[in-house]
Amino acid sequence: MEKSAKVFQINHRLSEATSSVQSDQAATLIHLFRFIGGNASETEEMVAQLHALKRKKGLLLGMFRFPFRYEGKKRLQIAIHQYSLMKQLCDSITYFYGDGMMDMLEPGTTVKDANEIFYLLEEAVVDTLEEMICIPGEMNIDVRDIQTFLTAKKGPFFLHSFEGNSFDEPLKHFISTPYLPLDFADGQQMIISIGYTRDVDMESFRQINLRLNDLFHKADLFKIGSRYIDEPGQRIKITLLVNGLADPFPLSEDVKSPKLPAFSLRKKWRPKLLLGKKLKWLSPLLKHIDS
Repeated sequence: MEKSAKVFQINHRLSEATSSVQSDQAATLIHLFRFIGGNASETEEMVAQLHALKRKKGLLLGMFRFPFRYEGKKRLQIAIHQYSLMKQLCDSITYFYGDGMMDMLEPGTTVKDANEIFYLLEEAVVDTLEEMICIPGEMNIDVRDIQTFLTAKKGPFFLHSFEGNSFDEPLKHFISTPYLPLDFADGQQMIISIGYTRDVDMESFRQINLRLNDLFHKADLFKIGSRYIDEPGQRIKITLLVNGLADPFPLSEDVKSPKLPAFSLRKKWRPKLLLGKKLKWLSPLLKHIDS
């Protein structure tokens, strides 16, 4: 079985124009605290770890996974309570639907391989955030943008990357995944990063911008970034960061602020998986399962 909690760290430094002494002092660390909800015995330890991370400098983000439906209502109730505590302690939070992760599995997938797939799906969020802030482009999105953006709204955030040579279907079909927040188009603010290869023409670039703005017409555009991908072809890679979403379940209003302990949706997603085989971000996962 997987560990319930893990901390991913992204270390982002200032530009090379800053002196080395200042750069070392101003290094900004992003902590991404991953937690699998549902075990009541792990609540106090989760709170203790989050308090410890809050004492450190940097941005604290929560990545919370809800249990599978087959694990029962009681476990889900515990997870919702844990999610509420994590949301209060973190600067911002995103979540994963356990049942949606199950929908990404092929028939006959073993429990061992399933756990590794679930881990990789969560790790893809870390990789996407790191790529967004660490790879320079013509219009950069830096760690200060991310920090200002994610702390501006209290609701959960949605982060996802997708790519293709053409987008003949509605964009929502390319963006939607069964395991991430489903109401991404209802966010209050968004950051867009668009990567393009050598042969992408200006009309294609214009059209994808228009379609994104149309889909996310409810959200204020916080920043848009672009970067050149020095590869042949007409591929466009889009990364979306949306904040101010609704919580996935109603939260109790009487949840007290978490204190440090004294001891210190199922749908027909199979076609989406087949489509995912064409996406670069999913290829390491598929190669691992095929091996």
